[in-house]
Amino acid sequence: MDSQETRILIYSSDTETIDAIFDLCELSQVDGLRLATCATIDAVEEYLEHHSTSLLFFDFHSFPETQQLSELAQRVSPKPTIAFISQLEQSTLVRALRNGADGVFSLDEVRNNPLSLVRSLDRQLDRALAIESARYLRDSLSQSLEELKADQDAAAQIQQRLLPPTPQLLDERLRCEYLLRPSLLLSGDFIDLIPLKNDQYLFYLADVSGHGASSALVTVLLKNMTNRLQRAYFNGESDRLENPQQLLEHFNREILLTSFGKHMTLLIGVVDTKTSKLTYSIGGHHPSMVLVQGDKAHYLEGRGMPVGLFEEPFYEEHSCELADDFSIYLFSDGILEIIKGDKLEEKEQNLLRLCQADQPSPETLLKQVIDEDAELPDDVAIMMVSRRC
Repeated sequence: MDSQETRILIYSSDTETIDAIFDLCELSQVDGLRLATCATIDAVEEYLEHHSTSLLFFDFHSFPETQQLSELAQRVSPKPTIAFISQLEQSTLVRALRNGADGVFSLDEVRNNPLSLVRSLDRQLDRALAIESARYLRDSLSQSLEELKADQDAAAQIQQRLLPPTPQLLDERLRCEYLLRPSLLLSGDFIDLIPLKNDQYLFYLADVSGHGASSALVTVLLKNMTNRLQRAYFNGESDRLENPQQLLEHFNREILLTSFGKHMTLLIGVVDTKTSKLTYSIGGHHPSMVLVQGDKAHYLEGRGMPVGLFEEPFYEEHSCELADDFSIYLFSDGILEIIKGDKLEEKEQNLLRLCQADQPSPETLLKQVIDEDAELPDDVAIMMVSRRC
């Protein structure tokens, strides 16, 4: 329907009734009225097949079949139907209202008090316009949501392609695998793995503040920064990728320059398979890395500030020796939302026990915490770097 038109359909075969309705509509305060008349039910059906209508006038005097009134009122609902009768008789009035009429006008009233009918007509037209406006807004919102969903699906595919393959066998014994389960279509969690020179491997887990598209955009920015550092590293221009503390400082400066109002927490580690050594730094992230060696599991010590909040943050770099067999686990803080435990300390100990027991894969570990199809209150990322004899 043209947004500037308000269509009124008159179902009547009586010239006097049609003229009376036309006279009422001329007095209406609603602009852009467009009237159409149909003298048969077939003509009405054909009209409604091709046009929308804001209001239906049903000439109950010409067509006294209540079934017709009921069917047409349902057909145009929730738009109003007004039954037009010759005289205000109680029985006719009741039958009209019971069969779907939203109002009843009579020829007597048109002759004696047309202004009161015009006010009633305008109220019904205002109601019809409100219904049409709500429907238009609903359809527009539905279309916008479909477009947003399509955009988010595309963005999720792009984000997925930025992640490293999983699982990966990095050398004969060193393996990396992970899972990333977003609470929405897009995730603020991100994982990366980069083979370096001299049998070293860089890995990190990032957790961007917030949820949704804005947080996911920061993960794309993080990947872009990492790619630039990677090119500089292999061109011999920088060794920053081998130094987790320097990497955190670099990310912090770059995020601050964006002025996105976003920050992130990070766990960064470098495994040197020649020296069996892990070098790592923590950027305000909790829980810390879990190291499992033999039958013992513990959180790696260290502290540091979130990335992208402070001009002069404090970061530390730590190192530890690795056994022939080990597993390193990294978790986003979403894991603490779903693991059992009344207090944080209890949740941390339960997580530690899960890592220690048979050193499960990320998929297996998550299944032990929550049902596979359950909704997540927060993004959950789990990364595992392990070596086996």
